[in-house]
Amino acid sequence: MCFQYTRCVGFIVLDSSALITLAGADGLPLLALSPHKTITVSAVYRETVEIGAARAHPDAAAIGRLFEQGVVRVQDPHRREKMAGLSETDSLVLRLAEEVSAAVLLVNDQALLRRAEQRGLAAQFTAEFVQELHRARRISRRRRDGLFRDFVANRRYSQEFMEAFSWVR
Repeated sequence: MCFQYTRCVGFIVLDSSALITLAGADGLPLLALSPHKTITVSAVYRETVEIGAARAHPDAAAIGRLFEQGVVRVQDPHRREKMAGLSETDSLVLRLAEEVSAAVLLVNDQALLRRAEQRGLAAQFTAEFVQELHRARRISRRRRDGLFRDFVANRRYSQEFMEAFSWVR
């Protein structure tokens, strides 16, 4: 099964913000519904699992289980230079997406999304990923709408963003 925005087989590259957004809405299992392999850099693992656990974030354990189960795999890019205007982690995520010709870079960071698009990469917000799963009939409308409500309740998206997003979906 191919998503509207991708090639049939490829990689989803994840930023920390996408994992945290999905975790806060009990949406991590959605990553297994994608036809793509899901990868990220070791710095994202450190931020979301190791540092998250050290700071007692409740989602750190759930995110860690994704890595343990192989739903998300760690792969670091060959080029590791920091890009101007991006954090070290975002630079690594963007470089990995370029190296593997990612089908999509999944983020919740507008600066990273814009930079990816400027470099010719397909990038999207987590809400768009959820919408694509709904369009592909991988999740129900009820599940999609519940996730969207949780994204707002968890302050991952504003109500205004979700209302504007609903006009274009």
